Amino acid sequence: MRRRSDLALSAILLAGCSGEPSHIPPLWQLPVATVSSAFENARYDVKRSRVKELVSLHRDTIAAEIDAGGGAQLTEAMEAAGVPDVVRPTLLAELQGHPEIYREGRGLKIEPVTVALMVHGN
Repeated sequence: MRRRSDLALSAILLAGCSGEPSHIPPLWQLPVATVSSAFENARYDVKRSRVKELVSLHRDTIAAEIDAGGGAQLTEAMEAAGVPDVVRPTLLAELQGHPEIYREGRGLKIEPVTVALMVHGN
């Protein structure tokens, strides 16, 4: 049984040594990658919380602005998510074109709108 676990461990460790692209960093980079990932996740969580807060606070206004083709609160939410100017018309068309995903009556479904903003943002 020990040989089998040693073989499995070796296979996992050697998977990072191929010349092909991989999402697994080399062993010597793991400590730095772990710390870097923790900071990136924390920064993302703060950004996402801010976007969700804006969508929640201005739910009805943003819904009306989506229907109107834009507005100050929608722009603020897009800026908070880091949506580039060139992508904003595409995102607006997405929000307008799929009310079954993003709308709840005359208001917004907060979570799907937040996700759409974050996906299109930087």
